Amino acid sequence: MGENASFWESLIYAHPTCTTWKQEAEGSIYHLASIFFVVGFMGGSGFFGLLYVFSLLGLGFLCSSVWAWLDVCAADIFSWNFILFAICFIQFIYVTYQVRSVSFDREFQELYSALFQPLGISLTVYRKIVLCCDAEVVTLEKEHCYAMQGKTPIDKLSLLVSGRIRVTVDGEFLHYIFPLQFLDSPEWDSLRPTEEGIFQVTLTAETDCRYVAWRRKKLYLLFAKHRFISRLFSILIGSDIAEKLYALNDRVQVGALIEFFKMNTAAISPLTVTPLGFVPDLKNATLVPFNETACENWREIHHLVFHVANICFAIGLVIPTTLNLHMIFLRGLLTIGCALFIVWATLYRCALDIMIWNSVFLVVNLLHFIYLLYKRRPIKIEKELSSLYKRMFEPLHVPPELFQRLTGQFCNIQTLKTGQAYAAEDKTSVDDRLSIRLKGKMKVSYRGHFLHNIYPCAFIDSPEFRSTQMNRGEKFQVTIVADDNCKFLCWSRERLTYFLESEPFLYEIFKYLIGKDITNKLYSLNDPTLNDKASKKIDRQPSLCSQLSVMQMRNSMASTSDSEDGLQMFLRGTSSASSL
Repeated sequence: MGENASFWESLIYAHPTCTTWKQEAEGSIYHLASIFFVVGFMGGSGFFGLLYVFSLLGLGFLCSSVWAWLDVCAADIFSWNFILFAICFIQFIYVTYQVRSVSFDREFQELYSALFQPLGISLTVYRKIVLCCDAEVVTLEKEHCYAMQGKTPIDKLSLLVSGRIRVTVDGEFLHYIFPLQFLDSPEWDSLRPTEEGIFQVTLTAETDCRYVAWRRKKLYLLFAKHRFISRLFSILIGSDIAEKLYALNDRVQVGALIEFFKMNTAAISPLTVTPLGFVPDLKNATLVPFNETACENWREIHHLVFHVANICFAIGLVIPTTLNLHMIFLRGLLTIGCALFIVWATLYRCALDIMIWNSVFLVVNLLHFIYLLYKRRPIKIEKELSSLYKRMFEPLHVPPELFQRLTGQFCNIQTLKTGQAYAAEDKTSVDDRLSIRLKGKMKVSYRGHFLHNIYPCAFIDSPEFRSTQMNRGEKFQVTIVADDNCKFLCWSRERLTYFLESEPFLYEIFKYLIGKDITNKLYSLNDPTLNDKASKKIDRQPSLCSQLSVMQMRNSMASTSDSEDGLQMFLRGTSSASSL
């Protein structure tokens, strides 16, 4: 008991408080370490941010260990700094392994940069998608067939990486498939997971092609495990189908539009780790006898405040980087540790330079900590918009603050009473707005014939928005009337366009959501609520209403000019509702 008491007394009571600052400054090695600390504390999050932080902090603790051994002659300072150096080194190796584990071949890296990264997909999520296709890119030689009409089973989903593929039915050309487009999205979307089918079109390589293929059953298992990936593929496939429909509509001019979409081929520099060599200055070095150390007399143990500060540092640095709140905990503990070091340097070490350096560390870490807390603050979304956010935007990892910016400045909530028109056929301009249904039901008709209803959480005028991006001054080709009291979120088209140009992530989300919505509108034209009289009239346009799936529609598009007119009418003027 006496020994324990003396130990705690040496920690707490054996250190008198400072009355004046000591005259001599700390050695140059200490100030070099402090420079490493300042630069390291300025690092951010993410894989490469963590590599930056742990590498520079590790160098700082290594220099502090050398300083404690050569200048201070303090065993506890040396021990703590060496322990912290070891923790940083281990964390650096671990993060480096994580970066290595999510590195990809050139083609997969280009695919990520062009398609998945703009949607905010992390490397770890993308790795799951790549592993699902066995990280393999398949080659299809020129004039070889990916699928043959009436023969090839639909058992996979493929994405073209390079080359160009020609789609034909009964020998008649339909459209091309370019890089970053799915080869068989209509076939995939037309079948349920338990159903089987056969291609009704022929897909032939016009050039040497490379594509990624996911086996159907394996991809559905991935969807079952990861809902976000399922949602992601849903909007990608839906938007791809919409693009194919527009390609069908414009196929008369397709010869003038053929071009290769080249992905960014910037070389991806592999991560290299350069070993740090320590070259001593032999000219100015102090010779030390073989059987002696630089410090002849080690100093006594330091005050408890010093050890508590190091414990805070150690706990912060040892927290697993995979923890969701890792950076908040790290910055918080580093801030506490720096505050304790200031107390120790001021009251017990009497070192002005140590106090100043730790004050700088405190400010840097405190600013980071406040910023991280600010980003994690709860965002209050209006009650009327909460269901829209949860259903359409939250599954795609759109941050609440970004959604609030989208809905707070550039749009307003409008109402329609029963019987009021949102758009009148051949009268209302399509250039003014883009809207999403929030509440109630709208009815869409064409020349007096009922087409379908519009339900909440669906765009009202996505086909018009998409088809008039290049052609302005057009009118609605359908009439949209409120079937009961309705509310909808309405953006000024011009202001929304400017805002999306400044937010690339949200621009990509909108692009795919609108594409998916157009595809859903196409499916909704088979709505069983159609009355018999209207059905008979609309059946005259087989491309719109008589087909059971987009796959069958694509096959029928080459047959008659009437079907071309019908598709063009849909793509330019038809609105429907189908929830995403």
